Amino acid sequence: MDNREGEPLQDVLGGCRHIIRTVLGARKGERVAIVVDRPMASIGWGFLDAASEFGCEVILAVTPTPAGTSKDPPERIARLLRDSDVFVIPTTVSMTHTRARREASAAGARGVTLPGITTGMLRQGGIFADYALVARATEKLAKRLTSVDRVELLSEGGTELTFDVHGGIWFAERGLCTEAGEFGNAPGGEVSIAPVNVNGTLVVDGSINRLGLLRSPLRMLIRDRYVVSIEGEGSDVLMRFLQSYGASAFNVAEIGIGMNPSARLIGRVLEDEKVLGTVHVGIGDNSNMGGQSLAEKVSVGVHIDGVVVSKPQLLADGQRVDPREFF
Repeated sequence: MDNREGEPLQDVLGGCRHIIRTVLGARKGERVAIVVDRPMASIGWGFLDAASEFGCEVILAVTPTPAGTSKDPPERIARLLRDSDVFVIPTTVSMTHTRARREASAAGARGVTLPGITTGMLRQGGIFADYALVARATEKLAKRLTSVDRVELLSEGGTELTFDVHGGIWFAERGLCTEAGEFGNAPGGEVSIAPVNVNGTLVVDGSINRLGLLRSPLRMLIRDRYVVSIEGEGSDVLMRFLQSYGASAFNVAEIGIGMNPSARLIGRVLEDEKVLGTVHVGIGDNSNMGGQSLAEKVSVGVHIDGVVVSKPQLLADGQRVDPREFF
């Protein structure tokens, strides 16, 4: 790239600095790889400038926009990620669930993906959370849930779901990736697991990938861990999108609990799913989930999250668990 496109860098530099220094703990001389697609070019330059300020050796690479959330980048990009100490991936479509990202983490690189990040999110909100506080709270909640066999999710909007999570270790996305191999989203802050089985009704009334903020709820019927029907405004769009990936795309991949007190409901699931007091349910690929689970692995080129905001309640083996109490 020989020119800088998009909004002035000063609009995003503060958020980029916070991620490079606080979230990733980048140090002088470390190799930092920044991978963007064309729509994220100006944000990529912001991360390059921030990492350069801290004395890092930085490479900014542009890759074609992925066709799906598990679509791998070219091998040269994958190699760049593996050879880095730190990576930052702000792309239009998530690279979280790619082999390239997994291999980079396995090789010891620490990093974050920021699918759909906006300049506004780099100015305020969840990015700027007190991540020391978030890290402690997520670790406590994950420990509390790890011995649980059954989780029930209820909401005033009509959600009634039962998750079989026996034998699993919940993943605490602490918001900090300062140790070799650590990985997360930014903004961070959630506790999640891939369920062994799920049954019931999910009412998404916050936001969902592909549709953004919802004007009216989406109702999904789930049987034996697969979505069997979707009703509501936008359901036809969502159904066609999932059908394009085949039957595996309807797998219920995740239950996640928002644990970021600074996150806001803004119509960007990257931040929406982290809002403290919300719960999200992921659909599609579960092969990249953190923690440990006895769930059958489903590898498919899509993972979307529907956020429940209407006072969701969690029951762990029949006992109510309030995420707020862990702060």
